Amino acid sequence: MSVEHPTLSSQLPTANSPPSEATTTFESKPTSCVGLDESPLKIGSRELNSRYFLAPLAGYTHLAFRLALRELGRVGLATTDLVQATTLLSGKPKAQDLIQTCEDDKPLSIQIFSGKSDELVKAARWLEDRDYQGVDINMGCPMAKVNGKGGGARLVCDAENAVQLVAKVIDEVSIPVTVKMRLGWDRDSITSPLLAREFEKVGVAAITIHGRTRSQGFHGDVDLSGIKATVSAVKSIPVIGNGDVRSVDEALNMRHETGCAAVAIGRGAMLDPWIFQRIQRTIDGKPIVDPTPDDQIDFLARHFARMTEQHAEYSCFLFRKFAAWYGARLGIPEDLEDRLRRFTSYTEFDDIVKQIRLRHGQRESTVATALIKVPNGPVERW
Repeated sequence: MSVEHPTLSSQLPTANSPPSEATTTFESKPTSCVGLDESPLKIGSRELNSRYFLAPLAGYTHLAFRLALRELGRVGLATTDLVQATTLLSGKPKAQDLIQTCEDDKPLSIQIFSGKSDELVKAARWLEDRDYQGVDINMGCPMAKVNGKGGGARLVCDAENAVQLVAKVIDEVSIPVTVKMRLGWDRDSITSPLLAREFEKVGVAAITIHGRTRSQGFHGDVDLSGIKATVSAVKSIPVIGNGDVRSVDEALNMRHETGCAAVAIGRGAMLDPWIFQRIQRTIDGKPIVDPTPDDQIDFLARHFARMTEQHAEYSCFLFRKFAAWYGARLGIPEDLEDRLRRFTSYTEFDDIVKQIRLRHGQRESTVATALIKVPNGPVERW
């Protein structure tokens, strides 16, 4: 069900028009692209025009967010929030919401999880039958509720079973099957190089490797040497690096340091929705364009409007979690960010946006509220 937002249209640019290109520019710290292959990347049968992807984030990477980022440009591939295979097969509304897409939301992979191969096989077939173009098997989620069902990072604890499980899925579908995983369960059990090598043998089209162990959650530093070891373990399939990429420099540095073919960006895209555009301008040798205040506020309004198309008034609840990530980058004063975390109606959202336009830049902190106390991950309830 979708509804037309009663007053939001006045906050947005002309319908169907792309976001305006900003007019304020600044020169970023020079970042070397020398030696990096920026040609289109093939993952299975798909050719991707950018090597910088939107990583899946539980609770965030739904259709509205993906579309809002795509409108800013240069997202090479997006992957959905992880979907439990059984809920997908049973037609649960939540699963259907997670996989909802449209023509403008391509290229896209659907990330599924389960500890049972038959469930993953059936889910992959279900997706292929409905013309989805790629399946990503989650072996990296550290959430207890996912691991407790035998899925997510728990799968890496039994390499033989993990490889057999993935092989069964690959044998049953013709669309590309990829895997996302972590370095291992903990520092004493680093399994990603072994798994990557074996996954390639059974036909995995690409591997995304988050440079932390399951026991780290989202704490500590990403281990670039661990990602590099995983890259070195395969012969030809792309390995996508992931973890703590929040700037152009960090994205390009990950590729330089690890040799990964691409980079998947998650929380960095919430902290700076223009990160993909910035990367591309750097690759093209152009100065980075900083979004104007109107561009920043229009993005906020556009994202919410996209969300209301899918979730109607429930968007007033769903959108709140983005406030702590967006506030600093979008120049939202702290008191108005606090209101965004609690608003309950379209009218209230419109009023907050009007106040942001009047008071844009009157924010004291340049640090995103979401980072002041780093959580175990981007989800509000684990």
